[in-house]
Amino acid sequence: MIVLLTGANSFARREAYVALRAAHNRDGALDANTLVLDGAGVSPAELRAAASTVPFLAEYRLVRVDGLGKRMVGGGRRRRDLGEWADLSDWLGAIPPSTVLIFMDDDLTETHPLRAAVAAAGEVRTFPALTRRDAAGWLRDRARAVGVRLTSPAERRLLDRVGVDPWALAGELEKLHLYAGAATVDDAAVDALSPLNREATIFQLVDAVAEGRPARAMQALDVLRVGGEAPQRVLAMIARQFRMIVVAREIMDGGGSVATVQERLRVLPFLARRVVDQARRYSQSTADATLDRILACEVAIQAYRRGLSDGMRDDLALELLVADLAGVRAAS
Repeated sequence: MIVLLTGANSFARREAYVALRAAHNRDGALDANTLVLDGAGVSPAELRAAASTVPFLAEYRLVRVDGLGKRMVGGGRRRRDLGEWADLSDWLGAIPPSTVLIFMDDDLTETHPLRAAVAAAGEVRTFPALTRRDAAGWLRDRARAVGVRLTSPAERRLLDRVGVDPWALAGELEKLHLYAGAATVDDAAVDALSPLNREATIFQLVDAVAEGRPARAMQALDVLRVGGEAPQRVLAMIARQFRMIVVAREIMDGGGSVATVQERLRVLPFLARRVVDQARRYSQSTADATLDRILACEVAIQAYRRGLSDGMRDDLALELLVADLAGVRAAS
């Protein structure tokens, strides 16, 4: 068996790996027949030798390779894009059926050469990052699996406080299970046991503003205020997001792709896709006008600090800005 596990959701990748390992450990001998290789340093000859070795007194031998995709040049489909690994797909098809070869990588683009090489001899499984919409269902299923009974308000509160990071959510569910046992967990218990993840909430706020969801944006802003987050930091994150949207809009208007946006902004593929989706709400002029509005907010805050009559307190200025930007119906 040959499989590539890739995507921004490292938790789902890890669970898929654990499931594959368990499925091929029926005789309990896989511990002595597992080899983990660092893709940053392994050579083609070393990997080929490891994958061709028969298991020792066992049904299967498992070889895991971490991060090999980072070694490969570019994102094209041609064999030469694989560099020294150009014949990878050829010899992958010749490894013995007793070998379970698993490649583990972060978010590789659809055109990454490792995807094509593995797909030719095995399968590629992609695990995208959780969205807020996906996270609600994931959290419900995960809670059921670990025996935690959450009320609907508790589910929403947990997502608000922790964000959509599955590692963090899984950890909080384990904590709630220890605390509550078979009892139902309400939002008060979540408030008492789950710390506020300010980073997650800031990103929720920024996305809600950029995507024109005023109710969600104001809710996230309230959570940040209660948690003591500095308005200037929130303003800086909003400005950063809209600078990326302006760049993405320019690239899209010039016929560029998501890959071009990713390269220009130097972000992960799933972040580039999100920025492009957000940029579609705006024309170039409305995106530029949004940056002007953010600058005006900053100017008003600085004027207030200098005691000028046209200034505005930072928390009030930020609240008006969030309501204004999230309520905009940008021109297409």
